[in-house]
Amino acid sequence: MSESRRQVGRVVFNSDQAWVVLTLKCHVDNVTKLVEVWDSERAYLTNLPSTIAQTHALTIEAARVHDMGKPSHFRLTYEGFRGGLPKWSYSFAGHRFVVMHENRYVELLGRLHHEYSVEGISRAIAELRNHTNFKEVAPNLPLDLYTLEMADQIEATIARAAVGAEDPEERVFMDFAFARKDNGDAEYRIDPFPFSNDHVALVIEYALLTPPITQVAAVQSAKLEERSGRLREIQRWLEDALQNASLQTKEIHLWPWI
Repeated sequence: MSESRRQVGRVVFNSDQAWVVLTLKCHVDNVTKLVEVWDSERAYLTNLPSTIAQTHALTIEAARVHDMGKPSHFRLTYEGFRGGLPKWSYSFAGHRFVVMHENRYVELLGRLHHEYSVEGISRAIAELRNHTNFKEVAPNLPLDLYTLEMADQIEATIARAAVGAEDPEERVFMDFAFARKDNGDAEYRIDPFPFSNDHVALVIEYALLTPPITQVAAVQSAKLEERSGRLREIQRWLEDALQNASLQTKEIHLWPWI
């Protein structure tokens, strides 16, 4: 991803006229930090492969590149869900398939994130076992993938909470308890707490954008066959507006539940 251009990491639609855009760089930096301080012994409470430490650096690298496809796959959407009233949302569908890295272990972690499936993991392990450089560490992949997935999901939940979103982004198998501490809106408790530090500090970076009323109305009133064009117009506005918007930051802290 380009460091000179701000990219969309997440959008929280508080209303038709109040959009919170979190930067992709912020998301990637935070996920990487969570993976860096991940403690596998604390997280898994089971006998770990003796080689698990050998692939920790590779998992950190996978965190750095796992969302490299998001800029090219970002799409705004406005549609109903299961027959409900239309609402604003967004999609990065397919972004994981374009993860590329010279290290195949890193590449597989990136391409499998968001797909913690038996078939996907089995195929990846089989491939690694036939690879001279990764035969010994192939059994680590399910654990390292779970580490990446959990760091990604924890960051998503924390970031949305930090900017006022009440509904968490749920993902199958990525389950944890999460609540605000009593002593402030930037302090959160999670359980399990799979990190080596006594607490973890993250910085959330975002912009507050007010979309043009005319473009919002154009999407909402468009016929179904015309909506995609109107969405592309307001998406271009959002991506351009993000480049010059004032960025705000908020430091938050994660603590064990107890």
